[in-house]
Amino acid sequence: MTQHTPQQADLVDLVKKLSPQDGDILQLPAASNRELGEQLAEAIQIANPGVKCMVICGDLRRLTVSDMNDAGWYRA
Repeated sequence: MTQHTPQQADLVDLVKKLSPQDGDILQLPAASNRELGEQLAEAIQIANPGVKCMVICGDLRRLTVSDMNDAGWYRA
């Protein structure tokens, strides 16, 4: 069994409470650093192996279809 730091164990417990599902987007405050985002992503995989979700740091906004197309993302 893998040993986790107390901080990592706390993150894993929080993730279990959130119960992220495939396709979810989890937002951290804009002032969060990349390391915290990476720690959260790791905690997600420990708590729910195989879950595919996104962690972002910063303000979240809805993209228009045009914005998505400009970025090369196309809706099916």
